[in-house]
This record gives sequence, C-alpha cells and structure tokens, in this order.
Amino acid sequence: MPDARITIEGRIAADPRFSATHQGVSVGNLRVLAGRSKKDEQGNWQTLSTTAYQAAFWREHHDLLATLKPEKGDSVTITGTVEGVDSYDGPNGLSLSVRVNADGIRLFKKRQQGQQQGAPQSGYGHSQGAPQSDPWAGGGNQGGYDDPPF
Repeated sequence: MPDARITIEGRIAADPRFSATHQGVSVGNLRVLAGRSKKDEQGNWQTLSTTAYQAAFWREHHDLLATLKPEKGDSVTITGTVEGVDSYDGPNGLSLSVRVNADGIRLFKKRQQGQQQGAPQSGYGHSQGAPQSDPWAGGGNQGGYDDPPF
C-alpha cells in the first residue's frame, strides 16, 4: 500500500538548509508553518491553529528546491508523503511537527515593498515553470483581501 499523500499550503518559517548524507546523497530541508487565522474586530489577524512541517527534499528534488531559491516568508504549496510526527516542548507547551518526504513544490515569493507578489514558480519531478493556462499565475492580492499571516 502506498504512503499517504499530503499537500501543504503555508509559509516558510526559516531559510532552507542544504546538506548531504555521509554517502553523498543531497537533501534540502524546509520548515513550513500552516494553519488557520481570521481577522478580529479591530482588523488584526488572530491565529486559530498552527501546524509545523519539516519537509525533506532528496536527490533531484533537492536540486529543484535549490534552483527555486525559497526564502523565509515565502508562501509554498508542497506535496509529498508523511514520514512521521515528532513532539517537542514549544513556547505554548507541547507541540507537534509533521515530517514529510517532499517531491513537489510551488513557490510564491514574498512581496517586496511596493510590489505585487509575482507569479508562482513550480516544480514537480524534473519539470519547472507554471503553464500558461495556470489560474494561479496572476499572483498578487486578488479580490482585495489582505494576506493572512500564513
């Protein structure tokens, strides 16, 4: 039976780490936070829930991650399989982190001051780039809504 597939939509919590095993296998690690939030009566974002994901990109997927150059604060959609769950003592008590063996990423670069968010950069397997018919390729603040914190 195949492993459970997962799709994660969130924000990168820290710049990626790139390394290799003792056998020379390359790996890129990306920490992503995903969750739910809503605006309160004063217009400020209130976090309802947050889940941390540790995504490992192995071999050719490492190369894809390195090519896209993700940074802390960028939005991503990651696909892969669940490898396990770790628990740790966080600032709000016991927290969980889901380990993911990642095999695809779609990157939405964070906005620079005065600029709209650019078109997504995609990668699944060895292909890169969003197709011309991609409905997400417009990027930016569509519909006039503010982006939530993640």
